[in-house]
Amino acid sequence: MLQLTSLLGALPLLAPLVAGAAIESRQTAATQVVKLTSIENLAVRSNGQILATNMNSANLYLVDPFEKKSSTAVAVTGASGLSGIGEVTPDVFAVIGGKGIYKVDFTGGSAKASLIKEIKEASNLNGLASFTNDTVLVADAGKGSVYRFNVNTGDYSVALSDPTMAPSGGIPFGIDGIKYKDGVVWYTNIFKNSFHKVPVDATGKATGAVTTLWTNLMGDDLCFGPNGKIYVATNGKNSVVEVDPAVGKPTAVATVTGSTSCGFGRTDKDKDVIYVGGGQGIFSATIKL
Repeated sequence: MLQLTSLLGALPLLAPLVAGAAIESRQTAATQVVKLTSIENLAVRSNGQILATNMNSANLYLVDPFEKKSSTAVAVTGASGLSGIGEVTPDVFAVIGGKGIYKVDFTGGSAKASLIKEIKEASNLNGLASFTNDTVLVADAGKGSVYRFNVNTGDYSVALSDPTMAPSGGIPFGIDGIKYKDGVVWYTNIFKNSFHKVPVDATGKATGAVTTLWTNLMGDDLCFGPNGKIYVATNGKNSVVEVDPAVGKPTAVATVTGSTSCGFGRTDKDKDVIYVGGGQGIFSATIKL
């Protein structure tokens, strides 16, 4: 989701927060890894490098969290900005650029980007979740639905649609962050201040009712920790919260201004480090696992 600092200032005050779990806190300020403008989403490679997107740039950024340096991995031709990103197979990523889904392949050494296909009827594609080794789930924030998209063929169809995904208020933006794990899709609706889960089958279709975990905390994108817990970036609430899936109660664990997205380190040196995208770049915080 876009940075909200200036956007929310021009809007009427959001509706009062409704019932939900109380937020506990043990948060500490995160450390800036690199300074980059308005990071939208990120993914962590198996070699420890971080890939980061910006909705106003076609450049996919490459961040070395150990050297604290950033560069452009590849400019995605045909896209004016990039949003959701996820690894489909080792070192092959799907990334959203406008209405297009692109493949970024690092297996040959340097990154190569190519358009897979556009979802022409889409309204506002934002979140992306890896689903299988050839399929991703793509959230349409404008329509309040989720597409199942095959990265090999470009075939796609609507897999999920629910009132909890729909936009509300003055901004046509509903479902935002989305992730999949062990038969369950987890997603946020940023302007409804809500977080939800729904069980799905092998095609991404719902097999049961949506469960709402809370309706009183802004949530952007999310990630899974190695401890089995879920971490949600809260954007305008300037934090990352930890959620035990069995309980659903959020605990603030890190402070990051305009936090939009997150991902855990994948090397022995940083497996307990959460990397967070925000308004001023990439940040890191050590999590007690």
